[in-house]
Amino acid sequence: AMAHVRRGRKRIRAHANPFSEADVAVPLQPGDIDWKTHFDRKVPCRPNICDVGCGFGGLILALSSILPEDLVVGLEIRPQAVAIVEERLRKAREDGKASNVCVLRCNVMKHFAHYFSKGQLDKIFFTFADPHFKKSNYRRRIINESFLAYYAFALKVGGICYTVTDVEDLYNWQVKHLDAHPLFERIPEKELQSDECFKAMLTMTDEAKKVERNEGSKYAAVYRRVADPAKN
Repeated sequence: AMAHVRRGRKRIRAHANPFSEADVAVPLQPGDIDWKTHFDRKVPCRPNICDVGCGFGGLILALSSILPEDLVVGLEIRPQAVAIVEERLRKAREDGKASNVCVLRCNVMKHFAHYFSKGQLDKIFFTFADPHFKKSNYRRRIINESFLAYYAFALKVGGICYTVTDVEDLYNWQVKHLDAHPLFERIPEKELQSDECFKAMLTMTDEAKKVERNEGSKYAAVYRRVADPAKN
């Protein structure tokens, strides 16, 4: 059965089918996006931090203060979740906060490459992704062999890919694929102890808080984008 999340009286699906046709306007190429309208800036700009599947916006709001000089975009496929994040951002901006954050409705599995140029991102986050437990649905997992090529393209060399889940099977799957990819190198956990973004990923999303309330486990793995060894 599909899990649901209650927000007020509404029930919102915890995840969505990434292969269904959704009525999302998609830019033909990254240069077609006028990012300054999303960030309320007067000069051209583009985000360098991305939260894939940003849910209800807990992490991107935390990142807005942790990374005040950066521009953060949250991508989310569910229209109800996007509307909630937009409202949270509107209220934050009324208080003079979150001017460096925006949210877009996006089907990442179909259209990620339309949004980011080569080496545009410094950090990318995958938090509590849909585990797709059935083996026949593993192809829908947001981190897999083919999609890692897109993420490696968008991350600059030295950029960081953050992952966390409460499902050990999904953690093992993500680690297996990231370990096997020549452009990603795992960062030892001791190096992450002073990383404020790592701490926020573990604690600031709505899902992370739910896992804590339920006394569940969190499994994190963080990787650095490395230079292509074939080009050295």
